[in-house]
Amino acid sequence: MNAEIILSAVVAVATVAYTIVNILMYRESKATRNQKLKPEIVPYLKSTATHDVLCLYIKNVGEGCAKNVHLTLLNDYNCFGKIEFPLSKFPIFNEGVNVFPSGYELHYYIDYWSTIKEKHMDDYLELEISFTDIKGGQFDKNHYMLKFSQIMSNYSTPPDTTEEQVAYYLKMISKSLEKQKK
Repeated sequence: MNAEIILSAVVAVATVAYTIVNILMYRESKATRNQKLKPEIVPYLKSTATHDVLCLYIKNVGEGCAKNVHLTLLNDYNCFGKIEFPLSKFPIFNEGVNVFPSGYELHYYIDYWSTIKEKHMDDYLELEISFTDIKGGQFDKNHYMLKFSQIMSNYSTPPDTTEEQVAYYLKMISKSLEKQKK
């Protein structure tokens, strides 16, 4: 009789442990499935390969497709100092984007670094982004403040990618040839 009670207790403990493990695995599996469907739209600043021009990039870094992406500029900027070319005039800020697949990226040229260093080092872009996932689940507005001064020296020399290295080295060769002419 003692052996039966002990055996029953062991089976009961094993059943409870098995149930707990299954519940935890189910939650993890559900979180992984949701992650595969979740988009994440992120804006960031980056220089061109030659480090002459500052660009605004908007990228879906999530694994899911975003729909109905709306960007609102809270602090606008006139591209290349031209009043007729404010960033807010670009279609993404007026109309939004219907579909923004995973890995998709848009970029907009902001201004020359030489101009930014002279006149606009304290400037920034401030924007809000809202979107839905493929199932229509609404995501709250994400607020971003992108300061020009924080990105000024955040790049590698030479650039990381081969494509960017070509432009970088051509610029370096051009500077070297100009020095030799003098």
